[in-house]
Amino acid sequence: MIYLVSVLFYLIGSIPTAYIYMKLKHRKNILEEGSGNSGAMNVYDVTQSKLDGIIVLLLDLLKGLIPTSIFLWYTSFPQQELILPATCLIIGHNFPVWTKFKGGRGLSTAAGIMLAVNPMLVAIWLTAYFIAWKIINNVHVSAAIALIVVPVSCWFFGMFLAKFTIPRDSTIWYHDDVLLLLTVPVCAVALFKHIVPVYNFIKLKIQS
Repeated sequence: MIYLVSVLFYLIGSIPTAYIYMKLKHRKNILEEGSGNSGAMNVYDVTQSKLDGIIVLLLDLLKGLIPTSIFLWYTSFPQQELILPATCLIIGHNFPVWTKFKGGRGLSTAAGIMLAVNPMLVAIWLTAYFIAWKIINNVHVSAAIALIVVPVSCWFFGMFLAKFTIPRDSTIWYHDDVLLLLTVPVCAVALFKHIVPVYNFIKLKIQS
């Protein structure tokens, strides 16, 4: 049954929110504009509208938040079985079947998942991102560093972070490093889409 849920989560994650939004509002194919990435950042780069970027960001965040919350609160599955469906949500967003597997980078959807499970994870990601951005001044490198910091934090401070897990009365997150096992694949899938821009940034730095 969990495999059917995972397929459903993949299809939900595959909903190309940025693509649909840009087609409906601007009559543009976001996959052929800017970086070709179907995400909030490229929407902002193409439209130069903070409102457009924020709307797409929120839609992608809800794409992670709503299914994850329903899974945790309204199904009988043990919380640790969220790992596979949550990972499929990110895979769906990054490699959506509806747009020939050309999608976004998964940050907003991953944030939605983490917000539903443990808001402290989002706080850690944002803190790491802004510190890295202040030092490096590159969004992709900063995002990649933050994606690494989240599971590393779960590795070292898992027992403490588990206290902020939702639902509060669940004790499963205190055992078997479930919080770590959730963040590793979710962050890894998102990190995969940042390899090329990070590589390009490092290459430019070396050449300069």
